[in-house]
Amino acid sequence: MTETTARNGELVSRVQQLRLNNQLGADRGGGGGATWLPWVLCLVLALAWAGVGIRSYRNAEANPQTAAASGQPAATSAGSTPPPAAVVPGTIQLEVKGYLVPAQQIAVSPIEVAGRLIVLNVVEGKSFKQGEVLAQIEAVNYQAQLTESQSALLSAQGRLEASKQKLAGLLPGSVRKVEITQVEEELKEADAQLSRMMDEVGRLERLGASAADKESKQARFDMLANEAKVRRLTATLSILKEGPREEQKAAARADVQAALAEVEVAKARLAQAQWRLDNCTIRSPIDGTVLTKKAELGNLVNPLAFAASSGSVCDIANLADLEVDLEIPERDISKLKAGQRCRLKADAYTDRTYEGRLDRIMPIANRAKSIVNVRVKVALPPGEIPGTFLKPEMGAVVSFLAEEGKKPEGT
Repeated sequence: MTETTARNGELVSRVQQLRLNNQLGADRGGGGGATWLPWVLCLVLALAWAGVGIRSYRNAEANPQTAAASGQPAATSAGSTPPPAAVVPGTIQLEVKGYLVPAQQIAVSPIEVAGRLIVLNVVEGKSFKQGEVLAQIEAVNYQAQLTESQSALLSAQGRLEASKQKLAGLLPGSVRKVEITQVEEELKEADAQLSRMMDEVGRLERLGASAADKESKQARFDMLANEAKVRRLTATLSILKEGPREEQKAAARADVQAALAEVEVAKARLAQAQWRLDNCTIRSPIDGTVLTKKAELGNLVNPLAFAASSGSVCDIANLADLEVDLEIPERDISKLKAGQRCRLKADAYTDRTYEGRLDRIMPIANRAKSIVNVRVKVALPPGEIPGTFLKPEMGAVVSFLAEEGKKPEGT
């Protein structure tokens, strides 16, 4: 009985041990999914909190006044960046690639004249002072026009002088006293002769038939002729004292005005002919350097030609006054203002740094490129010969420098 009881107790303990092993095996085999579930939940919670923090930070940046009123800080996330501070003056705020261009470039061509080049001093890279001769056009035709205009002016001046003398002769003040005295004496003499002739005619009429008919007629004719002479001298004396009629004076004044207008026209044509002759000598309009040569000695040049190459002689520019043409994206244009300091380096000479200033911002943007063009004025260092290093159309990188107390945009 005792042995049976001991055996039964041993069997029971073995059965319990088997059940415990089965449970542990089930936990190890079927309970693997429960081990990673807490980690997934932790990851989801972390992402949710991160999203809440980012959203709060953005709302605080967009509405800083609201955040201040609610008593909450603008950035609640522990990893958010601090508010931007004022940049150090002289630090680079923006870098842009552009191209050097002359501030003033002129296509030199003859003005209102055309012809064959007989003198050409143009060479690429040669410098000229303002007014120095670049080229000369054959001027035979224009010299002939000048001579013709000079002759026309002399002729017009002669007609003007004649008209003035004619008008002066019609004015009362132009008659000399001796002329009036002479006419008065002639009139007295004519009156005396007329009296004698009238007496002679009366005497012959009193003689009647005894007087010769021929002698009587001759005396009458002489009397009538003398009467006409008296009337003519009387009218002449009246004209000398009172002057001619107003109509004659007005006509003479009109002739003078017409002659004066002809003189002015002749002077204008002479000035135009002289101007064209002077334009046959092509001079440099500015102090500058020849960039491109567009004509050769003996070529025909015509400023009115459709082809630009046949109208201009050269392109000239002042290389001491250079600018950098830049295209600034619209999002960065708020960082710039006129007068801002710059530094620039040409692609060809990266070891040389030049100072500059933002000269102007163009008043219109480029809608297709979403850019705004700006120009930076380049300051050459003292002693550097213009055109030695910096040349038009060279690439250059411009660094815009921040100003004192200015905060970087968009940070």
